[in-house]
Amino acid sequence: MVQFIQNLLGSMENDMKRIKLALNQLAKFDPENPESVEHKDAEQTMGSEELKSYSEENAEVIEGKFDGYFMVGADQKKYPVPMNYSSKTKLVPWDFLKLKILEDGKFIYKLIQPVERKHIRAVLSKTDDNKFIAITDDGKNYFLNQAAVTFFKGKSWDELYILINDKEEMSFAAIEAIIKK
Repeated sequence: MVQFIQNLLGSMENDMKRIKLALNQLAKFDPENPESVEHKDAEQTMGSEELKSYSEENAEVIEGKFDGYFMVGADQKKYPVPMNYSSKTKLVPWDFLKLKILEDGKFIYKLIQPVERKHIRAVLSKTDDNKFIAITDDGKNYFLNQAAVTFFKGKSWDELYILINDKEEMSFAAIEAIIKK
């Protein structure tokens, strides 16, 4: 029961992060210029036509793309990616992943193909709700994996090197390194 509640809370936290991402995109909307925010449906954005689902011995295999918090599978379902895995692997949005779901319910993720990345210098900062973000020299904000910040023992105003999707389609970044002040 405790594990169920912990999983539920983790799922709710991830949903809140996705809502904040959507609000961040909406904040960029200019009513005078409706084209200021691109409108793409999930299938077009995620490119599900190139993703597969199939069965292997003792496992169900689903391919998908990382959206910053979840792997969105070929079936358009969202599969939770552990923060430690996304941190260690330095996942950025639209990386191709493969998920094996074993008979005993264990999830095993593997990075199939990383998307093209861009390296950027930034500064580590905190939001009003006490979450770490990266702020670039040109003022752009990127959400960060909080587990990665903890692993690197980051503190506000530390120098930060991040990886983003080279098309800059999302406001999520992976941490390459933190340089202490």
